[in-house]
This record gives sequence, structure tokens and C-alpha cells, in this order.
Amino acid sequence: MTDPNDIPPGYSYEPSISAFVNHIGRVYSRRVTIGEGGEVWAALRVGPDHVNAWNLCHGAVIASMAEVGTASASWDPAGPPIVAVEMSMQFIAAPKLGDLLEVKGTVIKRTRSMVFTRAEGEVGGKPVFFATSVQKVIEG
Repeated sequence: MTDPNDIPPGYSYEPSISAFVNHIGRVYSRRVTIGEGGEVWAALRVGPDHVNAWNLCHGAVIASMAEVGTASASWDPAGPPIVAVEMSMQFIAAPKLGDLLEVKGTVIKRTRSMVFTRAEGEVGGKPVFFATSVQKVIEG
């Protein structure tokens, strides 16, 4: 099995400012700029702590990565905090022990107080989940 500490090509690793995300494991990231928008990618190597009795990634881990994808796309590190107020997702497949779960997050629309986002999860280019979320901008 692949070393869970190996950084996947194209990604970087820096501990999150979120203790929960760090608790999930090493969540890798990368940004892709496309015109005025872009994609925010997150990746997690599915390890022994992420699987159920059948060595398939637990749904709670998949849902957590969906939230990481939608929130990462909407949050500007130089801006105010954001929190999820709604998320909907469809599970399509379950990654297996050792798989690299990659999540692409994008912004659909941004207003002054809300950000509408989408995330798509995949393993080896094959879909694992789709999610949409509404994020609330927290103004001081």
C-alpha cells in the first residue's frame, strides 16, 4: 500500500487551521485558476482509520471531505469566516483502503452574505460523490 504521508503529485500539504480537518488525517490541497474562477482540490489517502468492516471508506469520512471541498472553494483566507448552513450530497461509490479520494470544489455563485458551492469526489477519475452547499459569510 502507498505510504499515507506521501504527497500526491500536484498537491501540497499544510496542516489546516481546523482541528477537525487535521483529525481526519493529512488532507492535501491544490488550487487551479480558470479565468476569474477556479477550482480548489483536496485529497485524502484512505487509511485504516477511515474504513468500515469491509475496508470501504466510511460515509462520514466521505461527507466530511465533501464539506471540506465546498467550504474550501468558498472561503477566502483574507476574508471573513464562513460556515455551512446546508449541504446535500449523493453517494455514488465508496473508495477502498489505500485509494486517493480527490475532491474538486467550485463556487457556483457568491453574494455578500452567502456562497453557493459544488464539490465532486473521485478516485482515479471515477465519480464517488456529488455535493452542493450553501455557505454563510460571518461578518464581524
